[in-house]
Amino acid sequence: MITEFDISMLHQASRLATMGHGTAEPNPMVGCIITDVQGNIVGEGFHEKCGEAHAEINALAIAGEKAHGGTAYVSLEPCNHTGKTPPCSIALLEAKITRVVIGASDPHDEASGGAEFLRTNGIEVEVAEDEICKEIIAPFAHKIKTGLPWITCKWAQTKDGCIETPTGDTPWISCKESQQLVHEERGCIDAIVVGVGTVVKDNPQLTVRGATKHRVPLRIVIDPNVRTPLTSAILNEKAPTLLVHADHADTSRMNGVNLFHLPSVDGVLNLKPLFKHLVSEFDVTNVIVEGGATLFKHIFQQQLANELWIFTSPKLSATTAFCNMNHIVQSLNVTLLDEQISGDDIVSRYAVNNTV
Repeated sequence: MITEFDISMLHQASRLATMGHGTAEPNPMVGCIITDVQGNIVGEGFHEKCGEAHAEINALAIAGEKAHGGTAYVSLEPCNHTGKTPPCSIALLEAKITRVVIGASDPHDEASGGAEFLRTNGIEVEVAEDEICKEIIAPFAHKIKTGLPWITCKWAQTKDGCIETPTGDTPWISCKESQQLVHEERGCIDAIVVGVGTVVKDNPQLTVRGATKHRVPLRIVIDPNVRTPLTSAILNEKAPTLLVHADHADTSRMNGVNLFHLPSVDGVLNLKPLFKHLVSEFDVTNVIVEGGATLFKHIFQQQLANELWIFTSPKLSATTAFCNMNHIVQSLNVTLLDEQISGDDIVSRYAVNNTV
């Protein structure tokens, strides 16, 4: 029987798990807490980096012999296979743990089976299938199930839902604190996607600046007719870039640029093969789409978005003629996950519920 204390420990393990964001991927983020026979916490750990020790191993190393007869709280089912590291299920057994409480089952067939192995060897196992634990592994589970990365559409908007001013400007709707928050997340993800209109108008670098973690995301430009200027900052050598174009487009002037072609209908690219390619070739897990409005529309129409990350400024636009994003969000089937204050802005995260 799972108790309220068990759930509180699983949620604490989930918070630990998120500390691995940006370094654990493409593995799932996992946290583990070990309690002794009296219920005191004697060890904690999370999966810090892909290829290195898993959360259970790190927690057991701290607990030592105090783990004997104790309980392991793990946000994700312990792995039961030998990959870059040995099975965590065997480590828990050898540590003389007597009870394991699991937050969510492992969606990966190759790694699953840890719960059954532990039960077979006399350990009491409880599986909560807790929503918070599932949310932590959602990008990993989505990739396993669909072969697609987790796609977050991120934009800054005025209070009345505009992502452009009447003059067509987009930079710095959000405050400095929000801009830094974006750089922190960029430092944890695999790829950033923008449309060619954003490149032509704003000339963004799409690099990571001043972040705690320093993953270098792939920069992707959706450019059906190859309009990207050769002088664009996105083509510099600060990060890799992939230019995605229509089958028929003339790419002769793009010498030295990494290219990827897609079929198009009425000038609109079918983006799903691109995202499948990112997973199969680069093992991408997390992608942020940063605009503009046309690209967002195509992502939503093709039901590829998993999450929205919206920075709402207290500023008002002089007109709503420049893409009312509030209306677009209201037209989607979304669930509010989280809302927080960042400087002068309100930062909202929504789950998109009709994704493929």
